[in-house]
Amino acid sequence: MTVPEYTSGYFDLYKIKTDNSTDYPEKYIKNLKMRIWYREISIFDKTRCEFDKSDISLTMKVRIPQYKGIDSDCICVIDGRQHKVYNATHVLDKNGIPETELTLITPEKEYEVLEDDED
Repeated sequence: MTVPEYTSGYFDLYKIKTDNSTDYPEKYIKNLKMRIWYREISIFDKTRCEFDKSDISLTMKVRIPQYKGIDSDCICVIDGRQHKVYNATHVLDKNGIPETELTLITPEKEYEVLEDDED
């Protein structure tokens, strides 16, 4: 059995939070202090076309060792650039090893990082 290699790069994981302490709620991201290595996978033309029709900017698809704590309220920062998790799917590779496949998109805005949050 071959163990998957995650050698395309790594991302730092952030969680989107909302500050409701003011009249106008502000969204920010909190560093979860997790660095996760990934393997980039191909994006098929059909998938890219479907996203383009919906005006969603698909940036990349990656696979990581299975982690069920990641969802669409997460941001992956790769090489200083924010990518929002559009979808996280838990799959088995061809050898039966559990992985999480992430579809990443351009976030609607660049989120401010708040490091000292107690949540």
